[in-house]
Amino acid sequence: MGHSFFQSTILVSTVVLLNLKIEKLVPGGEGLARHEGRVVFIPGVLPGEQVRVETTEMKKDFARAELREILEPSPDRIKPMCSLAGTCGGCDWLHIAPQAQAQLKVTVAQDALRRIGGIDWPNLKIETGLSFGYRNRLQLHTNPSGAVGFLERKGHGFVPVKKCPVAHPAFAPLFEQGASPKSPERFHAFACNDAGGKPQLWRGDEKPHAEARVKVLDRELVFPINGFFQSNLEMLEQLVPYAIEGLSGDTVFDLYSGVGLFGSFLTPHFRRVVCVESDHETLAFARRNLGVDDAAFVAEPVEDMISDSDAPASWEQPDAVIVDPPREGLDVKVRAWLKRLSVSKLVYVSCNPVTMARDMKDLLAGPYKLDDLRLFDFYPQTSHIEAVAKLSLKS
Repeated sequence: MGHSFFQSTILVSTVVLLNLKIEKLVPGGEGLARHEGRVVFIPGVLPGEQVRVETTEMKKDFARAELREILEPSPDRIKPMCSLAGTCGGCDWLHIAPQAQAQLKVTVAQDALRRIGGIDWPNLKIETGLSFGYRNRLQLHTNPSGAVGFLERKGHGFVPVKKCPVAHPAFAPLFEQGASPKSPERFHAFACNDAGGKPQLWRGDEKPHAEARVKVLDRELVFPINGFFQSNLEMLEQLVPYAIEGLSGDTVFDLYSGVGLFGSFLTPHFRRVVCVESDHETLAFARRNLGVDDAAFVAEPVEDMISDSDAPASWEQPDAVIVDPPREGLDVKVRAWLKRLSVSKLVYVSCNPVTMARDMKDLLAGPYKLDDLRLFDFYPQTSHIEAVAKLSLKS
């Protein structure tokens, strides 16, 4: 008996070609299909598409493959507007219509929350903004001749870029003219418009300790160009008010505070803000951005801070906590501490729905309930998902 259309296998030397139907997209942006009981992950595809793929990695329970032919395309598939799509490692969703990307991110996040966290949130909302020209911060690479670009999608090769459709327009001269041959192989740059609409560009290759100063809502913030800051100011001005809404009291913890983004907006609502950040230089910017005397700045990892027996007693029971951890999410020790803390309001800002779902499952098994959850599309044309969860104590 022959294979069905979706399970046919053609052997050509050591190359395995499979005809598959894509079931869904998963966190990270790849498509998921199945073949003979094994899950197959394929980049560059859309749900419902029938495709021909070539396997690149075979494991016991899963395989990875590359797209070779689209047999039946999704109605949401478009021709990428960037000639470097599939080569440059910057954007992985240029083949998806912009209006479809937001809903796909909702679906991917809902699936991760349900599958990993046991959380069913059917009315998940996503806030959106510009689809192109939105990105304010870039990590750039150079070659020996001074050309500017990014790394390739597969491997670590250099891809020269003359124009980037997702970058803020103020980056255009840098892409067109390139950097100095003496520039470092990797540096950051930040671009935005000033209050009068004039383009501004700060480059980390020109000054080792260059700083940028930008206005977010009604606050002016300063940060190091070669350090971390959010890459989409338009979406940041939507996320911040949502994250801090309803927070007030005596003391608030801003954990993984970075340069004090959230802490600076919380100072009018709390008598005391405690910023915890492991990087000393970054925390120095938080001190400048908060600009208040009655604040505390803890230069150590959150995991160390919570076990510090010398921590002042006033830190032990804040009125609210906001956490913005890296992609790895919250360490199990931090989750256990937050459950013991039983803080009235807990806000979780995440850039990874998988680790967020894992952490939320743990927190919701403790004293917390989920009040609201929202996505923010910080990175259109990519599969990256930003989310904010708002928790409070169970009655």
